[in-house]
Amino acid sequence: MLKINEYNGKGLAKELQLKVFYCGSAKLDSSWQGRVACAPVSKLYYVKTGSFYLILDGNRIDLTEGNWYLVPSGSSYEYGCDRGTEQLFFHLTLTGTEKIDLFGRQSALLRLQGNQNPAEQLAELLASDTEIAAHGIKNMVMNILIKLISEYNIGISEDRYSSCLIKALNYIDKNLSKTLTIKGISDAIFVSESTLTKCMRQELGTTVNHYIDDLILNRAAQMIAEGVLSFNDISNRLGFCDQFYFSRKFKAKFGVTPSEYKKTPNI
Repeated sequence: MLKINEYNGKGLAKELQLKVFYCGSAKLDSSWQGRVACAPVSKLYYVKTGSFYLILDGNRIDLTEGNWYLVPSGSSYEYGCDRGTEQLFFHLTLTGTEKIDLFGRQSALLRLQGNQNPAEQLAELLASDTEIAAHGIKNMVMNILIKLISEYNIGISEDRYSSCLIKALNYIDKNLSKTLTIKGISDAIFVSESTLTKCMRQELGTTVNHYIDDLILNRAAQMIAEGVLSFNDISNRLGFCDQFYFSRKFKAKFGVTPSEYKKTPNI
């Protein structure tokens, strides 16, 4: 299993930052099934053989051999396999200068007709635990994501968001904690609290506090998946008053406790 931290690439009008939290290949049978609530990362799959399914909004979608699929972050779904499948998988986020996950605002599964050569090359690279392999994986995954962005016309233009919002989101990203306040953020980026509140609601359709809470819990889930920090360390790093409060908030969003989430197969 290969873990990749970050990759920066320039293209399609601005800088994009790819972070892959977990990736690999897997052979699965009918015992592979489960449920995901509010996925904290996007998941990119290539189906090498067989098929598996997702149930999104009550509708079954079959993911079939020879195709790429991206399940956007924030999705809630059931998954399973009727017979057997072999797949490549990548858990990732792709952000621009405003630090918003480009796929997080997509409401449907994205499909890209497969190209066998990149998939075969990726499978070989995933079997190699070297820096050269990691760099090759980053480049190839980025190319696939750019094709998805182009095919689905996902907006990433520089002027999509206001300067106020971009500054606020960058500040939140760098200082992410439950201790963040609207006043603290507005003071740091030199705007009024009302201006910050207004631009967040108008441009993202949410409140400042809800955005922070959602981002914190997604970041917590990503940290748990990485397996480096203890639950207590994650709780402290993200500014929770205690680990029990952290666990309650985590379960309210993802439907499972942090310890249960850690046991969930990373596929």
